[in-house]
Amino acid sequence: MKTNVTIIGYGTMGKAIAKTLSKDSSIKVFTVDVEKKDTSGIKKSDFIILAVKPQNAIEAIKELRLYKLNKKTILISIMAGFSIKKLLNLSGYKKIVRMMPNLGLSVGIGIAAWKKVGLSKLETKKVKNFINKITENFEVKDENVINKVTAISGSGPAYFFLLADHLEKASENLGLAKNESKKMIQKTFLASAMLAENSDYSTLIDKITSKGGTTEAALKIFKNKNFDKIVSSAVFAAYKRAKELSK
Repeated sequence: MKTNVTIIGYGTMGKAIAKTLSKDSSIKVFTVDVEKKDTSGIKKSDFIILAVKPQNAIEAIKELRLYKLNKKTILISIMAGFSIKKLLNLSGYKKIVRMMPNLGLSVGIGIAAWKKVGLSKLETKKVKNFINKITENFEVKDENVINKVTAISGSGPAYFFLLADHLEKASENLGLAKNESKKMIQKTFLASAMLAENSDYSTLIDKITSKGGTTEAALKIFKNKNFDKIVSSAVFAAYKRAKELSK
């Protein structure tokens, strides 16, 4: 018997999750574009994934209340900063999972944190098995951890893309062609991620850096410009915003 899943909100993350789940023949995926109001799969869903933007959440949840859903249906929210308390109050659901994935799941290397309420041990196991089909994950006990995860891995890909974008522009400023620059940055990021799987960052930095060499010259600029404080401040700002949205 197939597991029926309805994804409400067909934006970037909704599409990524749908694509991942569609590869599993044991899962039937229904998608709901909030503007088109196609809700044909909701009533028979084992899982409903709420993937709308936070500003559209209240309207989407209110509409869900109009359906007499199976009492076994589990609601999974992936909305940043939208607390379980809000979900409970607005939806009337008792079985809820709040999850924070990241875009990496679209290429099979995502990571997510999640917290559940109202689930039995058997249902928790069911949720764990289901989320395993979407992305690598871990369960947390303290909901505030999800706000922290949001600031690191949820928003994290954008931080790497920002650095890559600036590296590409710097490469072009040195006179290298755009296509060569893009290829170099992509290969460098991919190789760096693979190298980091078997070593810690400090060791890798030391391996690349020679005293008086080119890498050292660049790293001195990062240090003098307080790169560590910039990163720390940026992450804290994201965490603070996630907490504000939760309230």
